[in-house]
Amino acid sequence: MSCTLPLAFLVILGFISIPAAASCEYYIQRGTPFSIPLNYKELSSKELTWKHNGNVIFKRKKGNIKPGKAEDISNEGSLKLKELTLADKGTYTAEVFDSDGKICHEKSFILCVMEKISKPSVKFTCSDKDVIFTCTLTNTEGVTFKWSQNRKLLVGKTETTLTIGLKQLKEPDTFTCSAVNNVSTETSNPIKPTCNAVSDSSDRRLLFGFDFLTMVCILSGGGGLVLLLLIITLVCCCRSRRKSQMHFEDEREMRLAPLTKPQHPYHSEGQTKHPSHPEKQRQRPPGGAPPGSTGPRPNARASSQDAPQPRAQARGRPPQTPMDDDEEQPPPLPQPRKKGPHPPRQ
Repeated sequence: MSCTLPLAFLVILGFISIPAAASCEYYIQRGTPFSIPLNYKELSSKELTWKHNGNVIFKRKKGNIKPGKAEDISNEGSLKLKELTLADKGTYTAEVFDSDGKICHEKSFILCVMEKISKPSVKFTCSDKDVIFTCTLTNTEGVTFKWSQNRKLLVGKTETTLTIGLKQLKEPDTFTCSAVNNVSTETSNPIKPTCNAVSDSSDRRLLFGFDFLTMVCILSGGGGLVLLLLIITLVCCCRSRRKSQMHFEDEREMRLAPLTKPQHPYHSEGQTKHPSHPEKQRQRPPGGAPPGSTGPRPNARASSQDAPQPRAQARGRPPQTPMDDDEEQPPPLPQPRKKGPHPPRQ
């Protein structure tokens, strides 16, 4: 009697939920294990039955199990499935009976077994105005597609194809396609459209009919080369001018060398070559006065006439260098006759 009311409630609930039975409650990837939960306690004294699409796959009554194995059921009555295959999908029903054979608990589950999605690939085709991307997949059953541009999800794009206008594209844009089902998700490799129209439709600036950045690089390199050549030319001109100036100075010194060469004072006859000994120069040779002289020369006048010579040399001429004995002496300059005291007439 205690199981009658719950059983009636389950039957009524089962009829109400029939329209919603078409949807899967569990999505499981093929090849993975799964346990269908029952979570019913106090099963030791009751009979338990599991059915798959109406066929009994497990039955335990008074400790006897047939069909099935004891390890297929947990302590709370959950059904353990190992390495699911596509044939394991369907409706699973658990029934619990009391010792009188009346149903105390019944529950149904819809299990869907699905394949893992393979990695999709993307291809594109170019037209005059658009670029059409196509996501290719081996099995599209239960698959939803998502498109991304530059790793940003495009909202509302869930079809196998994607159409983008050429005016919306830029050269570095990349696109990916993601395939999603209830058990797995896979994303394609990024693809970059290489249509010729994509490059022409981009908002790049042109300079002299070529790409702006390319022309800037070319002009910058050419300007740098011209500047380098100009610097090299200036350096060469400066060095050449300096060399020519040094050569001119050397030539000038060579030409002025004979004019700036120091000259020794001329000595009269009977005088020695060294002017530093005036007393020796004024000594007369034995035998009388030199020819042409009219009398003895006073020492004061001679010293006064000899004194201006070194003063003139100090003013305008460089210091004299001693002349070698072998060097040819210039001829003596004529000197005016110097008046002296006449000897007394006899």
